[in-house]
Amino acid sequence: MESLADLRDLYGVTTVVVGAALAAGALFGWLAERSDYCARSALDELWPRAGGTGSRAPNQLWQLTVAALVAMAGVWLATRLDLFALDGTGLDAPPLLLVGLFGGSLLFGAGMALSRGCISRLLVLSARGNSRAAITLVFTALFAWASISGVLAAPRLFLSGLVRFEHSPTLSALLISGWITSLGVMLVIAWRRGGPDQLLRRTVMATLIGLLVPTCLFITAGLGADDFEPVPVEGLRFTGPLVDTFNYAVYSTAFTIKFGVAIVVGTLIGSAISAATAGRIKIEGFNQAPHPLRYILGAALMGFGGVLAGGCTAGWLLTGGGLLHGGVLIAFTGFALGNFSLRLLRFNRLLSAGTVPHQA
Repeated sequence: MESLADLRDLYGVTTVVVGAALAAGALFGWLAERSDYCARSALDELWPRAGGTGSRAPNQLWQLTVAALVAMAGVWLATRLDLFALDGTGLDAPPLLLVGLFGGSLLFGAGMALSRGCISRLLVLSARGNSRAAITLVFTALFAWASISGVLAAPRLFLSGLVRFEHSPTLSALLISGWITSLGVMLVIAWRRGGPDQLLRRTVMATLIGLLVPTCLFITAGLGADDFEPVPVEGLRFTGPLVDTFNYAVYSTAFTIKFGVAIVVGTLIGSAISAATAGRIKIEGFNQAPHPLRYILGAALMGFGGVLAGGCTAGWLLTGGGLLHGGVLIAFTGFALGNFSLRLLRFNRLLSAGTVPHQA
């Protein structure tokens, strides 16, 4: 690790971490845009609507499952090779906030169903020119911001503290076993439905997405492991980084660009490059789209739910699972039930029916 110390001494810890995070975010953005990676779509493919996604190849279900499995294997291998250490970071023995985790992921799942994408997917769509996704991201950041340090912080803290379990190796191992079993079942389901189209290409892209989890941990826990200016250890996630990005946009003179901001900006850059080279840049508004209220409500649920749960789909299903946090199974259950619940709610039909007419 002497070469890492020399690199930090030469360019500074912040510069090295931000540069590496920009590259990691750009790679994620390129991969996610090129493969249409989407956790919400994966959940829809897991339980397809009648006459809906069940008739198509389970591309996203396959990619999410492969990425989650690779993330676990990658983090395990990286720690065995001493590329980074998680001891004492709080990620090695985290508490389990049962009500906050399940309730937050449930709200987030409903929100991403209303908004037609989780945060990472909305970043990709924004880079393609989708103004609906961009506006939804702004509102998501505002509600998440309010949930961290604003008017929504009090109810968020109350809910997250209702049922708390300190780290239990036995409980964690049981939950992780359930998560690994669930991933195996999802692989079988995807395969029995014919598997994804372009199997090799999608598997390689999903593998690279999964490897970005240990990469992000290495950037913060390896490159950022400085005795005088340590960087908080983070994985691949988007709720907190989205808030940090808007914080920086508003208070740039008082803040410096950090890992999370670089991940978000890198994702936008990588997605834009991929979309531009593939000819998929297209400016889209609310013409012939569901009512804007649907997206704003989805943003509110994602913003509050993401902070309450402690992460988004990428933060839990990829990074949380990669860290073998037992809460990943609970979060997955919440995301899935939240996403599916809108099929049963009458107001979803009302919001879906309303469209914004074309204005000359």
